[in-house]
Amino acid sequence: MNPIRRIHPLAGILASLAVALLASSAVSPAAFAARMPVGASALVSGDNADIAFQANTKILWTSNGPGTGQSLGLGMEAGTSPAITALAFGAGYEAAFQANTGHLWVVKNGVGQDLGLGMETGTSPAITALPGGGYEAAFQANTGHLWVVRDGVGQDLGLGMKTATSPAISTLAFGAGYEAAFQANTGHLWVVENGVGQDLGLGMKTATSPAIAGLELGGYEAAFQANTGHLWVVQNGAGHDLGLGMKTATSPAITALPGDGYEAAFQANTGLLWVAPNGTGQNTGLGMLTATGPAISSLL
Repeated sequence: MNPIRRIHPLAGILASLAVALLASSAVSPAAFAARMPVGASALVSGDNADIAFQANTKILWTSNGPGTGQSLGLGMEAGTSPAITALAFGAGYEAAFQANTGHLWVVKNGVGQDLGLGMETGTSPAITALPGGGYEAAFQANTGHLWVVRDGVGQDLGLGMKTATSPAISTLAFGAGYEAAFQANTGHLWVVENGVGQDLGLGMKTATSPAIAGLELGGYEAAFQANTGHLWVVQNGAGHDLGLGMKTATSPAITALPGDGYEAAFQANTGLLWVAPNGTGQNTGLGMLTATGPAISSLL
């Protein structure tokens, strides 16, 4: 049995974007967010789309398109999703996931490595490529703390995370390192630049996780579901309520656009997929499965 179902790309919203979602009529393995039952992540690298996902066998698979799936033979924790990033200098990809042992594993071009770092049950890691080579990952440890990992070396940042939530991480422009975002155990949105945490004082909806993207001209844009149920975005610490209602227990996705813009995607409280280029909401009219979130990436 082939555990891959064909990805149905969303077309016609913006020519520069590709969005993947779990729709009510077309299931895609490229949707991911915290609290999703089983999911995946995808990236566009050169002419190929590299995808990592938990198959219906609970094994990590990779694919670069329909009919090209490969089982890596690595067991994943139920209810979690992998993350994947394209490495600098054409060095392939690096993926991160929670194994069925509860440990954080990374996979470089199909070769897995157990980092021996325990993860909180039901949470998923995030990963980003560094411009000078290698990667930075972020995850919730089994202590409830946010940890980061650079090329296999872990660091406890001592920052408490909300149970059953997962962090996001992105590389910053001009070699400025990384920015992570997470829901703290206070329910507030926090960001972390190169290990230094900042409480933004913005309340998040329980059981949701933020998304973050490094902007082309420097800094970051984050997106999250506020405790009001609205979609909020944050640019370099300044929050903005977009006034767009989100479905309970879902998380948004965000990507940077050329020229310092961004595009967010989310499941609205109507159950439909919405996108928000630079803060302007657009209803795609596509139904999404309950308790799932979309993924989004700009096409270079």
